[in-house]
Amino acid sequence: MIIDAFDDIGGEVYKFTVEKDAAKKAELSEKFNSETLPRHLGCLENILKENKGGKGFFVGDALTWADLALANGYDLVGGTDAPFAKFPLLADLCKRVRATTKIADWIKTRAQSPY
Repeated sequence: MIIDAFDDIGGEVYKFTVEKDAAKKAELSEKFNSETLPRHLGCLENILKENKGGKGFFVGDALTWADLALANGYDLVGGTDAPFAKFPLLADLCKRVRATTKIADWIKTRAQSPY
């Protein structure tokens, strides 16, 4: 269910990414940023709240694929808190995932990429 939400988000991003008409692209992007993404992030934050009030992980007591997917999404939007401003528990989870020792070490040594 959590991973499916990221697939849904990606499908919406794809729509405006490949749109050729500039006006339509801007319209789709605006709708995504003002409606679609906040709706999905709100649902994800509600799921996160169900586990230790949002101070843990999406599922259980350890890092899972779902947590990594969120952190990856955070990176894909440029590592900025802006899309997460109204969802502090998600922003905090992203930071905790990135601070995990092995992930933090990998981030420091990975090749730089625009992706």
